[in-house]
Amino acid sequence: VRRLLENGANSSFVNRIVDERVPVAELVADPVEQAAALGGNPHPRIPLPRALYGAERANAAGHDLASEHERRQIADALAGSRATHFVARADGPTPAIGTLLAVTNPADADDVVGHVAEAGATEVAAALDRAAAAAAAWAATPAAERCACLANAADLIEAEARPLIALAVREAGKSWGNAVAEVREAVDFCRYYAARAHDFDAASHAPLGPVACISPWNFPLAIFTGQVAAALAAGNPVLAKPAEQTPLIAAEAVRLLHRAGIPADVLQLLPGRGEIVGAALVADPRVRGVLFTGSTEVAQLINRRLAEHGGDVPLIAETGGQNAMIVDSTALPEQVVADVLVSSFDSAGQRCSALRLLCLQQEIADDVLEMLRGALIELRIGDPADVRTDVGPVIDDEARDGLERHVAAMRAAGARVTRRPLPEACRKGSFVAPTIVELKDFAQLGREQFGPILHVLRFAAGTLDALVERINDTGYGLTMGVQSRIDETVARVAATARVGNLYVNRSIIGAVVGVQPFGGEGLSGTGPKAGGPLYLHRLLRSSPGPVLADGARTVGPASAQPALEALLGWLDTAGRAGLDGDALARLRDAADVAKAAALAGRTLTLPGPTGEDNRLGFVPRGLLAGLAADRAGLLQQLIVALASGNRLLWPAAEACAALLGELPPDVRARVDCAADWCDQPIDALLFDGSDDVADDWRRRLAAREGALVALLRPTPHYDVSRLVHERTLTINTTAAGGNASLMAMGG
Repeated sequence: VRRLLENGANSSFVNRIVDERVPVAELVADPVEQAAALGGNPHPRIPLPRALYGAERANAAGHDLASEHERRQIADALAGSRATHFVARADGPTPAIGTLLAVTNPADADDVVGHVAEAGATEVAAALDRAAAAAAAWAATPAAERCACLANAADLIEAEARPLIALAVREAGKSWGNAVAEVREAVDFCRYYAARAHDFDAASHAPLGPVACISPWNFPLAIFTGQVAAALAAGNPVLAKPAEQTPLIAAEAVRLLHRAGIPADVLQLLPGRGEIVGAALVADPRVRGVLFTGSTEVAQLINRRLAEHGGDVPLIAETGGQNAMIVDSTALPEQVVADVLVSSFDSAGQRCSALRLLCLQQEIADDVLEMLRGALIELRIGDPADVRTDVGPVIDDEARDGLERHVAAMRAAGARVTRRPLPEACRKGSFVAPTIVELKDFAQLGREQFGPILHVLRFAAGTLDALVERINDTGYGLTMGVQSRIDETVARVAATARVGNLYVNRSIIGAVVGVQPFGGEGLSGTGPKAGGPLYLHRLLRSSPGPVLADGARTVGPASAQPALEALLGWLDTAGRAGLDGDALARLRDAADVAKAAALAGRTLTLPGPTGEDNRLGFVPRGLLAGLAADRAGLLQQLIVALASGNRLLWPAAEACAALLGELPPDVRARVDCAADWCDQPIDALLFDGSDDVADDWRRRLAAREGALVALLRPTPHYDVSRLVHERTLTINTTAAGGNASLMAMGG
């Protein structure tokens, strides 16, 4: 394949020798002299790293850790960090003066990184008062001014990158490479959301109001900044609650955002415990939106608390996953091992996207496992302050102890366990040895283990489809990897896997803002994806709709929906019965709006580096339930469901059953009635009724176990962008021989 790509390229000798337009002198020119004449200039059609995203925004600056000069500067920043006393406390005119609690380095319990004064109920109430008072002025601030503040913040974070890298190493146990990526992601989030919100109009883009941002410890700068930047860009005041373990770097981020021009009352830091600060925030009706990244269990608790006080309060939850990589016999073992090591043990396995289950085709399993065990032993474990460290600590002793209990249980169950012994230097920190657990059966997998533990399962070649379905049945849908040189195999998995991010022939971690929008479905999250085109839209009370790419609200044709056309044709004839002129006009308008905004079947090609293909697709959520008081309301729900490619479920009421019997056959095939409809695995509820009844249904939906189910109401139209799942597909094109798109490039 490589030879085909080389010889087929426009610049190749084989191609040019048959081109009569190429002069002989040019054809026989000395290639060494030609290369020297270029003087190292880049190819005009391949952007430099800084210009990867074109005119929209600059790429975050990188740090070359192979450079001795760069390593020395980061080492100096680490030394400076040890000489600095960091303090995090609640913002406000009278900062919290509570007991200062030590924040320690997870790699070395004797290293006190700084102190935190945790907020309590009094500080939360005062912060909410200030946020509510500041909301109107911030919403009225021109979007260009808000976004200029975020652009300034991105520049400030870049300027202070090395001190932030040092703090991430000490407070969160990040390796140097991970800390660099953390800072760059924070910069990318600021610039991405600033670019996306720059043209928002206050008259048409109404923000929600005060938004609570509850972020995790595993990405204490990147996710913290991403949540905050998005909410601010959309015009919302922010109450930012960082993770208990990592408040210091969050405080530094807030300091930089304030320096960049964000008013103090518009962005307030509230460090503290989840059961106090987080609970107080989500229980207060003045909070009009919640952004949460953490466990599925906590997301469910937040959803139930929001439902208790009623109203439509958006919750964007990004939670965990049982992420799998499927490797068939055509995969290159050396590449598989490298990608598995990174996916499983980078960040000590403490990524939502980390690989938890490696599925190896039986024919290659022994060879790959032998290589993997050998590579495991070569990993360097220790203090991430040492640039040579591959695997650092887990976040705290509680996390370590839980992971060790799981490994012991797997051993007791008869699983083969391979571990990299811990060096003596790890005794002062919360370290877990990188571990490979070979399962006998899928059922042994159990719940997600958030650390450096990789489970391995063998599968037979003819059971690929069943394996994917078994993974789907876990209910999680965050990331998945496929290692195969057969396009048909990749296509089969992509068509059936219910995951938010699918990676082909590469690692399954390291999603880049705007390049690989990140987020899952089912138990892995609510959507929309962070760093994707729908995120800001969800942080608005009203808007014309999400901008997908290049200022357009639609990209390419949506999937044809023959059932919708059949329904609209029926409404023009027999379906008119029982509807007055106004109702018919509203239904036609609803159909026009739904068809124009429909996303199912659309695909966006996203920017990215040469050698990688990134696409964002939209697929129907699945099964929607519908509740409406009259015939027109039921028909509007049916229009929306069909336009978005979904099925619709009505209760087995007399009016619903009668309407179902009248519908054309093509439409009837997409609708059902059931007496136990509320017990079905629905993906969303379309509701047209009173506020009180809507609130009652929100509470009933929140009480369900499993994935969070949203309730949508027409205002006057349903938001069809919420009726699809976003799925990112990332393909390493170099793994199949090269990037074929380069063939079309001239010299």
